Amino acid sequence: MTPHSLRVKLLSLLHLRKIVNDFNSTDIYNADLSSGITAFDTKNFTMAYQLLAPLAAQGNAESQWRLGMMQMNGLGMVENQPLGLENFILAAAQDHVFAHHMIGVAYMTGEGVEKDILKSIEWFEKAAKFGIPGPMYTLGMLYEDGKEVEQDLEKSQFWYDQATKVNTP
Repeated sequence: MTPHSLRVKLLSLLHLRKIVNDFNSTDIYNADLSSGITAFDTKNFTMAYQLLAPLAAQGNAESQWRLGMMQMNGLGMVENQPLGLENFILAAAQDHVFAHHMIGVAYMTGEGVEKDILKSIEWFEKAAKFGIPGPMYTLGMLYEDGKEVEQDLEKSQFWYDQATKVNTP
């Protein structure tokens, strides 16, 4: 090997090392999250789990919520509602709006936790503060129906109105 070719090889290796060092682990994290979301959305739950589970373990709220959805509903895995609820709670602690909503659903239906309509209402109200209509509409139905909680038509109308405002451009 000539001194010139050795120098070229050394410079190439140094350049490659810089590229590798500059490739931030955040880039890999974001790529895995994006790929995991795509896998989830296209119902490739096995791949979604492989990509999202490590991110959920690192505390990523979106990954925790999606993992919770898979666990609660047995999507690509054996159903494990208590574990799904645990992931929803972790995501909700980071203000993931859909996690708040799903905790409300869990308490309303008794999936993964003992049924508790008052806790359900509490979680739906937390989710409603984020301005999404689903929990608002659910609160309206609960108060209108009066089967699970004392009927309150004023509260019911309030929540229906809130849901309508959110959905009206």
